[in-house]
Amino acid sequence: MKTILIFFSLIILLTSCENVIEIELDYMKPKLVIEGVLNDFDNQCNIKLSKTTDYFNQKTNPTVSDAVITLTDNAGTVVKFNEIEPGNYLGESIQAKSHINYTLSILSEGDKYVAKATIPQRVNIDSLTCFYNPESIFYEVGYVVSCYFSDPEEARNFYRLKTYNINDGTKAKNSKELYNDDFYNGNNVILSWSNNVYQQNDTVVVELYSLDEQTYDYYKTLFPISGGTEMMSLTTPANPNTNLSNGALGYFGAYTISRDTIIILPSN
Repeated sequence: MKTILIFFSLIILLTSCENVIEIELDYMKPKLVIEGVLNDFDNQCNIKLSKTTDYFNQKTNPTVSDAVITLTDNAGTVVKFNEIEPGNYLGESIQAKSHINYTLSILSEGDKYVAKATIPQRVNIDSLTCFYNPESIFYEVGYVVSCYFSDPEEARNFYRLKTYNINDGTKAKNSKELYNDDFYNGNNVILSWSNNVYQQNDTVVVELYSLDEQTYDYYKTLFPISGGTEMMSLTTPANPNTNLSNGALGYFGAYTISRDTIIILPSN
């Protein structure tokens, strides 16, 4: 009986000493988030501007308007951007070409931000094939599409592969698979996108992205913390590598796109 009384006395003592501890988090000044890419597939470039928010106010990233944005290449050509909707800026009539250096300049709320990117050499798809994938514990039943191309020997190259089915109106899905040519420089390459399988009579579009090294590094550090999402989000727990100056988050990337189409037929 004495032991029981001592036990309950300890419980009362411990619970009576319990206090609510309030932790005051330091206020973090919002940072500018810059997101945009330049490619050779169209003649325009979108830049999105927003700001980070306080940890306990994660409803949405506020957009940033009234910024002055220009894009300059190493030949001296200057393209000005227009704000087409809050936080979304468009630059048109851009002649993006391989091996050209581009400088993005952003003036926002009295601060200047700069990023540099180079359009890499375009690597074209040579051919596409598909093979039937039977049911297994690893893959879905269906056809897997493979992409064939020749890797240039004279430079280090970085790639990303996207596939999608135009029959159902879907767009290219986010893919976390990134590749470099460290093990196959100058050789013929086969890349298979096994996360998406297709069925007979599907029309599959394949896009081979040739990334500049900065874009590759950004994706490489972003995907593990974002689940494959291409843009910064409220839930991203860390800051991926960036080529932006003045403490801005996000990135300004560059890549080329080679596109081809295959129809899934039993004879393929």
